[in-house]
Amino acid sequence: MFGQLADTVTKISNVHLNALFLLGLILFVGTMGAKAFQKLRIPQVVGYIIGGILLGRSGLNIISKDIIEVLVPFNYFALGLIGFMIGGELKGEVFRRYGKQFLAILLAEGLAAFLAVFILVGLLGSLIFGNSIYYWALGLLLGAIASATAPAATTDVLWEYKTRGPLTTTVLGIVALDDGLALILFALASSIAPVMLGAHPSVFSAITRPVYEIVMGIVIGLIFSAALIKILRKYAERDKILVFSLCSILFALGSALIMKIDMLLAAMTMGAVLINKEARLSKEIFKLISSFAIPFYVLFFVLVGAKFDLHVTTAAAIIIAVLYLVGRTSGKMIGARLGAKASGAPKTVAQYLPYCLFSQAGVAIGLSILASQIFPGTLGNSIIVIVTLTTFVVQLLGPPCVKYAVVKAQEVGLNITEDDVLRKTNVSHIIDKNPPFVSENMSLKDILNIFSSSNYHTYPVVDKEKKLKGVITIESIRKSFAYSESGNLVIAHDIMEPVITNKVSPDSSLLEAEEIIDKYNVDYLPIVNRDSLLLGFMEKEAIDKFVSSKLIEAEEKAASMG
Repeated sequence: MFGQLADTVTKISNVHLNALFLLGLILFVGTMGAKAFQKLRIPQVVGYIIGGILLGRSGLNIISKDIIEVLVPFNYFALGLIGFMIGGELKGEVFRRYGKQFLAILLAEGLAAFLAVFILVGLLGSLIFGNSIYYWALGLLLGAIASATAPAATTDVLWEYKTRGPLTTTVLGIVALDDGLALILFALASSIAPVMLGAHPSVFSAITRPVYEIVMGIVIGLIFSAALIKILRKYAERDKILVFSLCSILFALGSALIMKIDMLLAAMTMGAVLINKEARLSKEIFKLISSFAIPFYVLFFVLVGAKFDLHVTTAAAIIIAVLYLVGRTSGKMIGARLGAKASGAPKTVAQYLPYCLFSQAGVAIGLSILASQIFPGTLGNSIIVIVTLTTFVVQLLGPPCVKYAVVKAQEVGLNITEDDVLRKTNVSHIIDKNPPFVSENMSLKDILNIFSSSNYHTYPVVDKEKKLKGVITIESIRKSFAYSESGNLVIAHDIMEPVITNKVSPDSSLLEAEEIIDKYNVDYLPIVNRDSLLLGFMEKEAIDKFVSSKLIEAEEKAASMG
């Protein structure tokens, strides 16, 4: 039985799939994995990664190493979109208010992780394996890489749970700035490590390289964001806004690749410039990009899982990886807490921020590849294996920890939109189950009495069995005065208007209800059962008031947190 299963797996892994089928498979498996984990109340990004492991080098090997390399441009694009969206959160007023706090926390958590990994790997690696110089050099380089925090998995959780508040603001600020600190620390480490190993590197190039990457990343972001703003001021069509925005992001990412600098920084700069220079226009841009980017996010995280390869791990690599994880995790947690308290951050930030900084991915892997080029041989290869192994672990553990933190900080669901409220609220929450109604044989005089004693603008007309027959509006009443000489001979049946035939149940969402209201250009919606018996009545004004109250409530709660 197990032999047959192994043969089947081998056959599947050897099947040559065309690119279109493969992309469809990646998106399908990733999405189904996300749905399965969401049912277990685990963030969807974990499901994406597990789906990637199933399809990748540690699973069916449908996504081989060669395929991953072919799909690298999609990875870059996804990272660019993530960076762009993060940049959109970096508003000037936020940095004016929290800038010192961000800097204190960034230095504390980054340097604490760096020192903890450096000491643990260097000290315990020397004691366990000997060759102390090698392990102190390895610890130095891994410590620099440990300071980086991956924005993708972290922000995906924040967006999934629509969080808002001081913790969310701080997390977004820290992950946006972490790249710069990691580059500087790695530049210093890569200049010191060769000296420890007996080489004589160029100190000048080690210092100038991170400065060059940071400055040029910002310059590229400024250039293409300025060009995008200039173009979009001439266009209002949604399709053109989306296309020109994507073109600008792709140009920025491509330019960064040509110049061999960090793409994330260029994309973040673009987003930050847009949100601060064109607040009104940027809302539409970020809304369109957010909707467009979802398949690329799925692809990105599935490929993260697919890259993980159990076959290349050794006992020594696993031990050093454990030391790295312990040092990085404890360093970031202690550093973040100390930095938050020292900078006077809100209590929720000091208490829960340490749980939001575990994820590592793009920058850490990129630095590990750079390390393998600078230090070819055993040292470079060990760094790649250790960083890849630990990335897999923290990418699985990081998102649930972020979810735990934002739930405990009570920031979930505060970054909601009108569509979110409409989609998540059932009609039964706001319908009037005992609305004032008009009998179809009621006289005009009695109808006017009902109108005068109620705030409704539209009234359902029913028969003796309370079956819906039509509606009477203020306009109907106005027209009825043409028949005023007839007095009581005019009844509701004479002046009622036809009612819309679409049926919305109490369990339908408000979004469905509003779509029908807009479709038929009316201001009301009767709720009936299959036999047309009136169950309730709702006016569009009631929907608008409910949505506004929920948005204001979320705004006030977020503001009260500090």
